Amino acid sequence: MDKKSVLISGGTNGIGKGAVLQLLEDGFNVATFSRNKDKIDSLQKELGEQYSQKQFLVLQADVNNEKELSVAVKKTIETFGAVDILINNAGIGYFADCDDVDMSRFQQMLQTNIVGLALLTKLVVPQMKQQKEGLIINLASISGKIAFANGEFYSATKFGVMGYSQGIRSELKDFGIKVATLCPGMIKTDFFDEEELERRKKVWHGKIPQMLDVKDINRIISLICNQSKHCDIQDLTVMPF
Repeated sequence: MDKKSVLISGGTNGIGKGAVLQLLEDGFNVATFSRNKDKIDSLQKELGEQYSQKQFLVLQADVNNEKELSVAVKKTIETFGAVDILINNAGIGYFADCDDVDMSRFQQMLQTNIVGLALLTKLVVPQMKQQKEGLIINLASISGKIAFANGEFYSATKFGVMGYSQGIRSELKDFGIKVATLCPGMIKTDFFDEEELERRKKVWHGKIPQMLDVKDINRIISLICNQSKHCDIQDLTVMPF
């Protein structure tokens, strides 16, 4: 495998951070960004103790800010020569009754989970087209395939991610660009707040079901990134067993 460069949105915690660590271990050059300055500084320090400064780049940017995203993409290309793989990981969750929804929070989730993802893709694709090769991995969810009660607003965003991904997969194929979606079930991260976990306990008779570990997702992301040129991994679903 030639050494490739990866850009990951939201890579300072949870799935994103796990992907950063896994892909650095795999030998990729990795750039990531987040809005949170403290988390950026913490990750910068952690990676600096394990890897050469030439292997990674940790930036501050908001997935909803086109100017900041443009700078992040430009710096990644300047540092590593290209964005060979884009992992759209940044996302937020909001769960509510359909007749008690806070529409501003729903709109914020739509903006981050779909519009922000499409915006970053828009900025990266021209360079991938130019080199006639690339891979885009969009983190969706099992909620992008099955809608659950009180999760309909989150599902709306993730169904959107799935539809968008299917469309660009067809559109970009002739340019040598692959598009994969990854749809996991519940994962042990700080994605779910205590209120949502308590709500789910009531739904599931007082118990939270088995959850995936971030390392499980790391391995799958690694598999997709390390696929051979004649393979095209298009969609993977992984559930707790």
